[in-house]
Amino acid sequence: MTLQSFRFPLIALTAVVLTGLLSACGSNRTSPPCPRVGILGDASKATQYRDGPGRDLTDVTFETELVDFNGSCKYQDKNSTAIISFTLLVGAARGPAASQPEAQVPYFVAVVDKQQNVLSRDRFVARIPFKDGQRRIIVADEFEQVLPLQGRPTYDYEILVGLEIPQDQLNRIRQQRGF
Repeated sequence: MTLQSFRFPLIALTAVVLTGLLSACGSNRTSPPCPRVGILGDASKATQYRDGPGRDLTDVTFETELVDFNGSCKYQDKNSTAIISFTLLVGAARGPAASQPEAQVPYFVAVVDKQQNVLSRDRFVARIPFKDGQRRIIVADEFEQVLPLQGRPTYDYEILVGLEIPQDQLNRIRQQRGF
């Protein structure tokens, strides 16, 4: 499985939808549906803090979020390979402790099978540049995921996207959600 990333900035005004389904692929009726793509709820938002033990509002450098995605797919080699193209919107807001003009937002894209076994996992860093006085911004990352189907139907696969979150912060998120 190969994952390629192409990045370009895009200013957006709204942030909605944490998970969803890709729309049906192309007009060719013999092509199977696209694999599902989703943003993991526990890994959709994160807070970055300045170095040190402080974890209150004055220590926040950036609040980050995987906002939304959109995509499509096509097939090659007699439907034995799916090529999924999608755009991921990644947002950031500057906090009071932000001293850098750019937020670096680490996230991952993983392919899992029906039993939730991770088949591949790639890590990326969205670089979100802020202009003077700008507090919030959203950038778009475009991806192409090449998925060899190995004779299996597309519904046997799912593509999951999530922020790379420190374990202590992930534990707090899960505790707040009652897990």
